[in-house]
Amino acid sequence: MIFIGAALTILLSKEDAPSRTSNPQLSDMMEESPDTPPASIPDLSEGDDEEIDSAKALAEDLADASTTRPTKTGPSEIVSSGPAQDTSKVDKGGLTIGMDREISSATVLRGDIKRVGPDELAVDDEFTLQGDGTQENPYRPTWEYLYSAGDTYAPRLGKNEIPQRIALLDGKWINISGYTVFPLVSGKTKEMLVMLNQWDGCCIGVPPTPFDAIEVGLNEAVMRGPKHTITYGTITGRLKVDPYLIEDWLVGLYLLEEGTLQPGI
Repeated sequence: MIFIGAALTILLSKEDAPSRTSNPQLSDMMEESPDTPPASIPDLSEGDDEEIDSAKALAEDLADASTTRPTKTGPSEIVSSGPAQDTSKVDKGGLTIGMDREISSATVLRGDIKRVGPDELAVDDEFTLQGDGTQENPYRPTWEYLYSAGDTYAPRLGKNEIPQRIALLDGKWINISGYTVFPLVSGKTKEMLVMLNQWDGCCIGVPPTPFDAIEVGLNEAVMRGPKHTITYGTITGRLKVDPYLIEDWLVGLYLLEEGTLQPGI
């Protein structure tokens, strides 16, 4: 910019009178000090025309250069070929299995499900789920796994989210062992409960909660044992996650259909 100003000054001094002052402050100073001789301004009218032409060309070149900014390049510069990506919508990993399930009176809460083997899932850094949910290779959840639904699902307290790890079992085949109890009727029955804790269906043992008991519908009727007996067995069937509510009180959560019972441990 200094060179541009110098060149323009030369051009102005060529076209204007030598005594012209473009700065008002300098004019005032000159009027207040009449005795001070003005600085001599060189007269370029007698100079070489080639020097004037060179100065004009230099001024034009510098003016063009001042309007062109160099583009910064280097390893720190990031060039984007499209719009910025919304990182809040980036998939943070994990399987979406179970997220599409529609469960009554609940929404599915996303978890962290990873496949670590052909028939093994790592679930929320807390559980390992064996199987693939088919009739030939059913899932084998633990009772602690099923009980964990209560971490986020308690309708009476306004908590209405079913964990993804529970939702992925909905409609799938499972296999689980536990204590069994039959309705207090005589003869054969196709209905029973399988539970975590011992309970005779009346007054002996620990009554189940909705999270540690499964209501089972058997394919074939079985003969129930004597009243107040406690038995153990393994159940295989298709699980249904189906909350049963009475005025926001959770009465039941798990149903198992097409069930088969293998008595004993």
